[in-house]
Formats: sequence, structure tokens, C-alpha cells
Amino acid sequence: MILKRRFDAELLTFGLVFIAVFSELRFSTTSGSAGNVEQWVNLTNAMFYGKQDFLFSYGPLYWLTGGATSMHNVYAYWASIAFVSTVQAFFWAILFILSFKARGYVLLGIAYFLFFNSLVFSPAFFLWPLAVVAFFEYSQPSPLRLEAKWLVLLGVAAGFFFYVRFFYGTFAVVTFGTYFVTRAWFERRLSDLLFLAAGGAIAYVVFGLIIFHQGISLIDYLSINSELNFGNSVDMIIDVDNARRTYAAAAIVLVCLNVYTLWRRPRLFLTVNALFLVLFKIGFSRTDHYLAYFVVPTAVLICVALFDGSRCGKLLFVIAGGALFHISIHPSFSGAPVRNALIAGTDFSVPYEARMAQAYAQYKLPPALLQKIGRSTIDVYPYNNEYVYANGLNYVHRPLFQNYMTLTPHLDAMNQAFLESAQRPKFVLWTAGIMCPGAGCNPFDAFDQKLGLNEDPLTSATLLLNYHVVDRFDTPNGSPAALLEANPSTTPYSERAIASQPMELGVWYPVPTAKGGVVRLKPALHFTLWGRLRNLLFRGAPLKVKYKLASGQILEYRINLLNAPSGIWVTPLPTSFALDGAQVKSIMLETRVPGYLKAAFDAQWALVPIEAVHPSNSANAAPAR
Repeated sequence: MILKRRFDAELLTFGLVFIAVFSELRFSTTSGSAGNVEQWVNLTNAMFYGKQDFLFSYGPLYWLTGGATSMHNVYAYWASIAFVSTVQAFFWAILFILSFKARGYVLLGIAYFLFFNSLVFSPAFFLWPLAVVAFFEYSQPSPLRLEAKWLVLLGVAAGFFFYVRFFYGTFAVVTFGTYFVTRAWFERRLSDLLFLAAGGAIAYVVFGLIIFHQGISLIDYLSINSELNFGNSVDMIIDVDNARRTYAAAAIVLVCLNVYTLWRRPRLFLTVNALFLVLFKIGFSRTDHYLAYFVVPTAVLICVALFDGSRCGKLLFVIAGGALFHISIHPSFSGAPVRNALIAGTDFSVPYEARMAQAYAQYKLPPALLQKIGRSTIDVYPYNNEYVYANGLNYVHRPLFQNYMTLTPHLDAMNQAFLESAQRPKFVLWTAGIMCPGAGCNPFDAFDQKLGLNEDPLTSATLLLNYHVVDRFDTPNGSPAALLEANPSTTPYSERAIASQPMELGVWYPVPTAKGGVVRLKPALHFTLWGRLRNLLFRGAPLKVKYKLASGQILEYRINLLNAPSGIWVTPLPTSFALDGAQVKSIMLETRVPGYLKAAFDAQWALVPIEAVHPSNSANAAPAR
């Protein structure tokens, strides 16, 4: 309880970061070594099977960081997520708290934006010892003193991390070793260093005996990694020369760190210089890694100047951070990677129209069609305005351009008025519905089992009254599309009443015969009180229309219930952009939710003079589905 009260802010921050990381972090099975030479990634689970020990720079516990092609089992999966979340939460909790106490959170935020970018921060696996040292050094009273048992436990943690990755353990030894050697010098006491070293040595042996199948592997693991490290620095190099400005900027960082530590925190002098040297070596020994292993972790290292809270410390932090940012945005050698958080993810030197055309390159139209359209105005119906951007067309769209969102008669009427006005486009590109994925499908089949001609009945009817098909073509996926051109004169939407009659849900009604257009049904549907409450507090209930053809075949579609009174398309039922289709003999409306609509309603049969749509040669032919 005393520990909780003393470190309540730290524990709260730890818990928040832990939950954030644990909630979002998920590992999947990936082809980790496909197309590359990283064979180690397929062996990180070796501790779970066989008798051969995994001896490599990535340790036998590296799978805990998520570094595996696939987790060995569900227990390893959750253990890994818990481990990563714990390390990240521990690291960030210390950085956040120390920066808050020093009133340096704005500068830390800038560093986070420029260098860190994510709470799942892989350098945290080797920088957590630096966070611990900073916490010791900047605690009040400073420095924090630990009891022997806690020092031993800290050594155990360092020894454990050797088996996650050898470098992680090495970094912990360098960090804790230099810091506690310095403290031993200042305090004239070796006990802290001895307890820490004892914990690390014991942990290395105990964990090694548990993990490895053969005891000799404890020695081999040390031997192999010392050789790997030396060989990596000598032969795994790139034959390039780094720019002098890179070294100059790195020197500025080193000078800032030394000025600060000598002036304000001499106990950190040896640690800071040792870590800078290690980071410089691993970052530039194979110099294409200088961003990940020098710039980014060194950005954490310079935070020691920020945690002091002094103006001079913050100034040195800014100077060192600027030098690191300079290294990150200017290539250190020809072809070197760069990292610039201030650069947008889009190349804005490319004109907007060109970027949009590139984004939708698969929607290119045939050259003959583009020549026909030219710079004339054009709309796309019911959707896929990607064609407009891919081809640089002169896009003039109807008010409610999102077809399936024209959900009420008022919105539908806005499109009708536009298509009857002088502002209407000269062309309309009519594309197939989303349920028409390829050749031979019905372009009027929409999603949610709806008929596209009933989605926004006033809009589609006005289009067919005022435009005619001038070209048809197949899209890249084989689905049909048509180019419509405006008629010379405007024809306002109109309809002629054929008959009126009372109807009921769930009952078949014959379709009256009429010529000279399209027969539509206009039902006066009414919600019950329960239906209104359902609409208000929950959701509506699907209304369906069933079409019975002369052949006896029955087709079923969902209806946009609010737009249904504007007219449900009945007959003929077109199946292609030839605009011919089967004659419907009878229809029925129904809903599967009893009591949602009043069962009885009045209905009117109307004829809309759309002469472009006509019965197919085979009147009984069923629409393609």
C-alpha cells in the first residue's frame, strides 16, 4: 500500500498504457521469411519442440516480442501480448511521468511526433533500463535508493532479457553497470552493484537451464553472440561513406549530453556516454540501420536533459533533438533511408486531378467513349463516380449523388428537379449495380436484395424520360455499363392513372394491361402505432415486393419503404441496358414483421411514359439474377 501511494501516478499511467496496447495488439500468422533470407523467424518457437537449442542473436524467448511466423499455441500468443504490453507500459509510464514532473510534456510530445510515433515502440525492449536509471536519478529525494531484494530483482530482469534478445541483455548490463559503478564511486559503496550483478548472473544461469535442453548452450550462447557481433561489424557492412554532416550532427548530440551531465547530472555521465557509443556502433556498423538503431533510441537518450526541468536542460534537449532530426531527414549516404514526420503521406507536387486518376486507374474508359464525351458535363448513376476521376471528366452531379442514400421522396424529388433543369449534365454514365459482378448479370440488381429502379424511383424514372442510350460497353470486370445522352428537350416527370383499388399485404394482385410506358404501383402505406415506435426507438422492418411472371416464376426484391408511395416499378422488368424485360402478371407486397404496417391500404396503378423500356421478345423471360 505504501508503494501504491508513493507511485500512484506511475501506476495509473502504467495501467492506461497497458490497456491501450493490450487492447489493440494482435499477432497473425505471416510468411516471415518468404522472399528474404531471414530464416531465424521460423525457428523462434524452437524452445517448444525438439531437443536442438536455438542459439542466435535473437534469443530463444524472442517470440515474446511477437517475432515469430506464427505463435506456437494460444498460451504463447496471449503471453506475448501480455509481455509486450507490460514492457511498453513500463517504459512509457516512466517517460510520461518524468516529463510531466519536469513540465516537459510539450517537448516530449514533439519528440514523440518526430521520432517515436507509436506506443508499441520496439526500442523500449532495450531502453527500459535507461528509463529505470532515469527514474532513480530524477526521483525525489534524488537518487532513489533500493533495498537489496529490489536490486536483485532488477538484475534478474536484465538476465532474463538476454534470452529475449542477446543485445537487450547487453544493453541492460551496460546501462545498469555504468550507472551503479558511478554511484558506487560517489557513494563509496559497492553493495548495490554487487546485488544487481548477483541477480543478473543467477538469472542468466537459471533461465538458461530452464530454456535450453543442454547446459553447454549457456556458454555457446555467449560465444556465438560475441562472434556474431564482431563479424557483423566487420563483414556485414555496406561499402559506402557517410556524409560528414551526419557525424557533425551526431557530435552535437554528444556534446549536448556531456555538457548537461557534467553540469547537472554527473552520475549519468558514464552511462550516457557508454550508451551513445553503443548506439552509434550498432547504428553505423551496418549503416542502413542508422535510423532505427541510432537516431530513434538516441532521441530517448537525450530525454535525460528534459527530465531535469531546467531551462538550460530543455535548451540542450532542443539542440540535440534538432541535430537528430537533421540526420533523420537528410540521407547519410547515397540512397540511404530517411524519416521525416513533417512530410505528408501524399506527394502534393502531383496535381490533385492526376492523383485521383492514379487512385482509380482501373476505371479507365474506352478511348472511343472518351472522345464522344469530350469536355461535356457528365454524371454517374447509380454510383461508381470513380470513372469521372480516372478519366478527368467534367463532373456535374445530382444533389443526392449517393444513390442508395436517396431515402425519402423529398430527397428523391431534389434529384428529379435537377435532372429536369437547365443545369443537368449532357451525359450520364449508368453503371451496373453492386450485385452485378460480371458478364451476363442484371445491371439493375442492387445490394440488400433490392431492385435498382426502386431505390430512388423519381430519379431513375426522370433519367429514363430525359436521356437515351448512345453507347454500351463492358467494364474491366465484365459488368455492363451504358452511356446516356440528354434528349434535345426536357420531359417533366408525369404519370397517368390507370386504376385504383384497395389492397392488403400478403395478397397477390393482377397487373393491369397498359401500353405506352411503364406500369408502376403507388401504395398508400401506413405505419401502425407500434411501427412508428419501432422506427423511432429501434429500426424499420423490410418491405418486399414479389413479381410473378407469366411463366409462373416468382422474383422477390426489397423495397425502399419510404419511397414506395412514389411508385414501385412493375412492368416491363428490364434485364439489361437494352432496356427490354419480362412482363409481370401479378405482384404482392409483404413484410415479415406483423403489426408493423397496417395490413390494408389503398393503391393506385399508374403509367409513366418511359417509351425507352419495352417488353422483351420473349415476354415470359425472367430477368437475370
